[in-house]
Amino acid sequence: MYEAGDMKKPWVGFAAVVACFLLFSLMGVRQPPHFTSLAHPLPLHADEAVQWSLAKELSEGIPYSTHEDRFHGPTLATSLVVSSKLNGTAFTDMSESYLRNVAGCYLLLLSLAALALPGASLASRVTAAAFCFLIGGGAPFGFYFVQEVLLVAGLAWGAVLWLRADASESTTLWRLLSGVAFGFALACKVTAAAYLLFFFIALIIVRKPWADRHLPGFILGLVASWVMFQSVGFTDVHGLATWWAQLARSFGVASGRSEDTLTAVSYWPWIWAALWLAEFSLQRYLRERQVPLRSSPTDFILVFVGLIFCFHLLLPYKTPWLLYGVMALPLVLLVPAQLGGGWRHDGILLVGLLISAGYAAGDFAAHSPTADLRAFEAGAARLKEAYKGKRFYVAVADGSHYWPLPYYLRAYEVGFGDFPGAAEAPLRLIPLTDDSEPAVPGFAVSKLTLREGGDRYWVLVAKGYESVFIGK
Repeated sequence: MYEAGDMKKPWVGFAAVVACFLLFSLMGVRQPPHFTSLAHPLPLHADEAVQWSLAKELSEGIPYSTHEDRFHGPTLATSLVVSSKLNGTAFTDMSESYLRNVAGCYLLLLSLAALALPGASLASRVTAAAFCFLIGGGAPFGFYFVQEVLLVAGLAWGAVLWLRADASESTTLWRLLSGVAFGFALACKVTAAAYLLFFFIALIIVRKPWADRHLPGFILGLVASWVMFQSVGFTDVHGLATWWAQLARSFGVASGRSEDTLTAVSYWPWIWAALWLAEFSLQRYLRERQVPLRSSPTDFILVFVGLIFCFHLLLPYKTPWLLYGVMALPLVLLVPAQLGGGWRHDGILLVGLLISAGYAAGDFAAHSPTADLRAFEAGAARLKEAYKGKRFYVAVADGSHYWPLPYYLRAYEVGFGDFPGAAEAPLRLIPLTDDSEPAVPGFAVSKLTLREGGDRYWVLVAKGYESVFIGK
């Protein structure tokens, strides 16, 4: 069995990561969208845009707990508010790339968890951290403006600090810090409560001690951290009740008994995640085939991540976002321990994971594509510039508050619902419920699809400006 420090050329793995990444970029192997569209980023998904709306309201002094979509945790939105204050960027000037760079800081934090993992050489840990960051944690969600990156970063640091407590004399301190990290994850999303339960189940399965005199310190850090982040720095105490309301709501969503339940459009992401775990399990067998089950230091992580995967596989609620932890956690918790077997062994492991992540990215990212947002965005800008009326504003009818709209209309005066003057707005949006095109005097009518399979609208443009809007 190889030890972590057996690699004769300690930095060859890191060089191989960078070389493979550049090679596959040049070859154009089905890369994640964040690498192929840096100059022209993809439009925001609804779950990304809602975080922008939440942050904008926070910056205006509106409590998180009163937001219409308050069931998203406040941590990512709070981070965007902090970023805005630090660099002076107005919310109307935040591009998709700006938002995703904020989440990218948490991807970096997630990747850096590998550096704190005990029992592996420095070269192995640096290689794993660099590899995780370069491939976005194994899925394109690592570069989206979504909470999953923060959630998994908290989980990764919670697990790493717990393992470090087992390998250190300062056990109480590391357990306390582990609780702080898990508390941060809980404030990001209530799903972390299930993950925390699986963490302790995995400890029991591999016979690792956990109910000891250091557990109160862990609980203290967990509760204090959760309260601080969930209440937005103790400024919104009602946000604590919101977390419990979301936890109750999650039972109906996850079990398929809620109207918000999303069933699987494709099972390919789940197949990729299963193959991903199989790669790590195979590496464990090839490297430590004589080590009994539950005796290897990697078995705990395999059991922990395996429980997360099985949990989401069994429940009716299916969205690929749920699999980010399955993809990212092994990169920072397992790769450092599985490197160090020589350049051939390490090369096969890293190249195999790189190919898997590259080919899986398309199926992960295709779950909810936006359609006509770019054309609509450009048309609205041309219309505003060419409009010669007294006042340019946009009217969005009731039932049309689909989350990308507030973001993509952020540069304009917008009214939602039935308000005085809505019928005279030079640009109007009405939900499209059937193919009966409305006949509205003084307006030209076209269609807009924000998301394939739903969220379609009639776009009404003031007569005389329709050619400007469509770009002719």
